Amino acid sequence: METKRTSKKMFCVATILSFVFWLTATNVLAQTEVAKTEAQENAAQTTLQPVLTEYKGIKIGMMADEVRKTLDKKPKADDKDGLYYVFSDEESVQIGLDSDEKVRVILIMYSGKDAKTPKYEDVFGKDIPATNKEDGGIYNLVRYPDAGFWVAYNQTAGENPMTTITIQKMWNAK
Repeated sequence: METKRTSKKMFCVATILSFVFWLTATNVLAQTEVAKTEAQENAAQTTLQPVLTEYKGIKIGMMADEVRKTLDKKPKADDKDGLYYVFSDEESVQIGLDSDEKVRVILIMYSGKDAKTPKYEDVFGKDIPATNKEDGGIYNLVRYPDAGFWVAYNQTAGENPMTTITIQKMWNAK
């Protein structure tokens, strides 16, 4: 019975992750032209500095072995493409690795209203307004070229919201 429930949870997580990656890719492509204009405007102003730069000590560019040592916990999944950790029923993280086994993406997932779930302001600060979705959810993606990564926040609406926070290396970053 427990194995069946765990398999069902893993299937749900895999489905959600696929959707989040698809959504992120779609939004990145859709916002490319807007981002170019915004980037030009931002360059004229001050350079944005990210509020969120890591998760539990894990940063973009970190080696996979350093991740394992830092988290000091056996991952649920571990292969050449990434690591998957479950910290509780409400919190998990998927870490994508590049061909050199360096962290290229950190995808943090929270389910439900939990005190540990970061608020939008915890991720972007108070100066960057959220994009409110029609269904009552919240979304935003902010690029930090000087830091070499972008950060996205996506929270669904409802009593048990799903919140995903993505920190991803920019393709042209070193």
